[in-house]
Amino acid sequence: MKKLTDTKSISALLKNDKVVKIIVAAGFALMILILLSDLLRLGGSGEQSFQSDSAMYARQIEEQLVGILSQVQGVGRIKVMVTLESFDGNGMPKVRGVAVVCEGGDDVLVKQKVVETVSKALGISTARVSVVY
Repeated sequence: MKKLTDTKSISALLKNDKVVKIIVAAGFALMILILLSDLLRLGGSGEQSFQSDSAMYARQIEEQLVGILSQVQGVGRIKVMVTLESFDGNGMPKVRGVAVVCEGGDDVLVKQKVVETVSKALGISTARVSVVY
């Protein structure tokens, strides 16, 4: 008989709009806390996040440069390494320098084309680009 009484009292509480609003608000607050804890856990430390974001950004640039530079006449097999500095004012890492190792890099004209292409593509000075064979 006690279960029937408990069910009736719960039913009576749920009919009260104020109680329902409190329960819904508590549910939303709980969901927000869960989401925030997941975000904080995924974010990790700021330094780790910067390093992983920078590494991914550098790989993307390297892949794009390999694609572009492999089309330059005289360039054979190619490897590219991009180094980055801290983030600039827009939240993007700045390119510190680019090293290019490629077949044909010993030819002065090919080397000049590679340096100029990298410089223009990334908006960096030619002094920040190194090309070797």
